[in-house]
Amino acid sequence: MKDQSNLLPLYEQVRRSLLAGIETGQFAEGSFLPAEPELMACYSVSRITLRRAIGELCADGRLQRQQGRGTIVMPGKMRQTLVSLSGFSETMDGLGRKASHRILARVDNPEAPAIQARLQAGALIRFDRLLEDNGLPMTLETLWFDPLRFSQVIEPVAAGGSFFASLRDKAGIEPAHAERQIDVGFASASERAILAVTATQPVYRIEKIVTDAEERPLALSQLITPSHLVTYTIKS
Repeated sequence: MKDQSNLLPLYEQVRRSLLAGIETGQFAEGSFLPAEPELMACYSVSRITLRRAIGELCADGRLQRQQGRGTIVMPGKMRQTLVSLSGFSETMDGLGRKASHRILARVDNPEAPAIQARLQAGALIRFDRLLEDNGLPMTLETLWFDPLRFSQVIEPVAAGGSFFASLRDKAGIEPAHAERQIDVGFASASERAILAVTATQPVYRIEKIVTDAEERPLALSQLITPSHLVTYTIKS
């Protein structure tokens, strides 16, 4: 039988070969693809054909071009259950991935009366964080909580620790409920620069408020995650 793959456009043959290399670990997550001349020689194709194949994989979120550095292999899509109470670190640990929180900004006593009222807080503190998966950007988070009620967790969070883990370890409080509101849109220019996405790649915008067993608010998070990185599932 004739090999049907030979009937595919050349760029599609290269795309499939690169994708197979990613899925088999030939091109490891977080590593850079070989330089263009090496790949052109490997696949016996022109630069135009190679760049189209790579462009298709970038659009699918499997690769990402980084100016001045090359093309990096992105992690496969993560599955996350919407009803889960697990924080980012706990979710990533369960998947065998390395989570980290990079603090972008800390604002003490921010002017946000609507959020303060929703949290029933005596005061507010805000952390802008970049949540990273194996060192790669995954989610931009704005985290709000009451520093008077949870003074013990401020420094651990400021040092890059998990809010939920600090809440359990330092304050002895276990989250019991979470409510999420999800929208899909596009990232702003400043958000794109941090998340390394293009203007046409959609993102999830999620607002999550977590409460304790008595339904008292613990924290509010505003999260921005590129849609090609996560698939959300719902369990009833």
